[in-house]
Amino acid sequence: MSTPIPTEGTKVYIRDTGGVDIEIDSHYSISGLDGERAEKDRTTLKDSAEVIALGIKRYGTVTLGVFQAEDDAGLDEVSDAYDDAAPRLITWELPTGTYRQFSALVKSFPFTDGGVDSDYKGDIGLRVSGEVTKGTGFTPAT
Repeated sequence: MSTPIPTEGTKVYIRDTGGVDIEIDSHYSISGLDGERAEKDRTTLKDSAEVIALGIKRYGTVTLGVFQAEDDAGLDEVSDAYDDAAPRLITWELPTGTYRQFSALVKSFPFTDGGVDSDYKGDIGLRVSGEVTKGTGFTPAT
């Protein structure tokens, strides 16, 4: 039987423009890498069955659920990335020590859940803009 990956201990980093990886401390969920390849129909009138080829890899989007916290340096960098519309290197480290790393643009950084008896939250929308690399033993750049 396979062992599921636990979510407790997941870390997410954003690299600032100076090359420093800053942990986003207040995240509570992450999902994505939901892209898919386009299908190219290459069927000709001569073919007796459909001929399909796949297009380039597309990694899609990542959504990062966060509690809004004014003392989270990682969220400050997310805000800067949203303002300047420049890609940032994101590292998603699993508690097992493996990680996924990719360049992304911050598409949205909203506030939500501002009602009675709740904390401000937000679902940060990231558009993956490059190849996703996988590895183990990530060390944040300082």
